[in-house]
Amino acid sequence: MKSILKDLKGKSLSITKVEWWLLKYSDFYKKTSDFVYSQHLFKMDDGSTVRLPPLGEPTDQEKFLDLYKALDTICGFHRNEKYFEQELTEYKKIKDSQSGLKNWIAKNENLGAEKYVCFLVDYLDYSENTEHLNVYVHSSKNLEIYIDRQDFRNTIEFLEIFNELYWVQEILAENINKTKIEITE
Repeated sequence: MKSILKDLKGKSLSITKVEWWLLKYSDFYKKTSDFVYSQHLFKMDDGSTVRLPPLGEPTDQEKFLDLYKALDTICGFHRNEKYFEQELTEYKKIKDSQSGLKNWIAKNENLGAEKYVCFLVDYLDYSENTEHLNVYVHSSKNLEIYIDRQDFRNTIEFLEIFNELYWVQEILAENINKTKIEITE
């Protein structure tokens, strides 16, 4: 595990380096995943097989899988960076139009209020003066991996604007109320 982590050590990593790391270890990830998920299998009386959760501390293999998944997730979020750049350009054109803002918010509601709803909290809420995005790895809580904030500058700016309009100003209040009802049901 230590030799795998040496590629990730540093003050902050570019998303390009993280994508390279994922590619470099993709075959190892597949083999490790197959091995880990073949463990703790239990045959039931009806002939079906269930996988029991492992007990105790996570193994190095499980830690690697968690790390790989966490980095893959942040790379998945980065795939919308260009889209957010385009949407910020569009926002600047319509920011003084109430109907334009409503349309813009409605168009981006799925991303802003669902897919990315916890993004700022998950990756930037670790310090008052966040410099970079912190990638949390559940099985390795002390592992500090940071992604260069500049790689997500459009995502962050988009979400700050979206959150202000959607959650604070409640520009689409009817949709927010519908979401609240769905959550409580």
